[in-house]
Amino acid sequence: MAARIGLAALALTDHDTTEALDAARARAAEHGLEIIDGCEITARSPSGIVHVLAYGFDEHDEDLQALLTRVREGRDARNHTILEKLAALGVPLDYEDVRALAIGQIVARPHIAQAMVDRGYVDELREAFDRYLHDGGPAYARAEVPETEEAIREVVAAGGAAVIAHPRSLKLGSKEAYERVFTGYKEAGLAGIEVNHPSQDVNLRARFAELAEKLDLIPTGGSDFHGANKPWIELGKGDGSIEVGYETWDRLREACSA
Repeated sequence: MAARIGLAALALTDHDTTEALDAARARAAEHGLEIIDGCEITARSPSGIVHVLAYGFDEHDEDLQALLTRVREGRDARNHTILEKLAALGVPLDYEDVRALAIGQIVARPHIAQAMVDRGYVDELREAFDRYLHDGGPAYARAEVPETEEAIREVVAAGGAAVIAHPRSLKLGSKEAYERVFTGYKEAGLAGIEVNHPSQDVNLRARFAELAEKLDLIPTGGSDFHGANKPWIELGKGDGSIEVGYETWDRLREACSA
């Protein structure tokens, strides 16, 4: 798909796993497409969950893989808590039915949402999130994950570049709060801020671009393509407003030691 639409490179940033990278590189080689080693690591901050994008790291780094294992174990515990809450709300699901919907190691809320659709509890994935699974929703449960600074340091130690994904999700409010928090992240080794993301309007993108320039961080972007889990998002285009030039990867690669 990436080759058909003319992408020069594709960053594969699965949540909390690098399991698919070997297969991605093998398939991409058939189409002359560059695969950028990536991962999207779930972490936490005082304001809530933070996603740390990792690029260009050594995927065989033992400490980084140990951290990802911790995150996956936290996810598994969280998933069982979500199912317990759903059952108490009159929406029982069997974990094995949910697990069967996952292709690889990660079982996440979209799989639970799909199981709810399959059982006829809701009509579509968005309804499952809107009614039950959104952050703070009646069936939401928080996963035990590492602090954001720890995740950033592990990415850097593994030779990669760390970027905070869709920073609007931090919900910090003021420019001053964002600057204070991102200054701390930069001290931990942060390389960039995901400025161009479908969830961020033009005003937010301008604000985060200004913050990136002020802190000398790389402004990055991504389509946030999730396949059938987000059918309204296009690969390489997001909501139609996303365009990330290859020079972004050039700058990120300069920040990588792997």
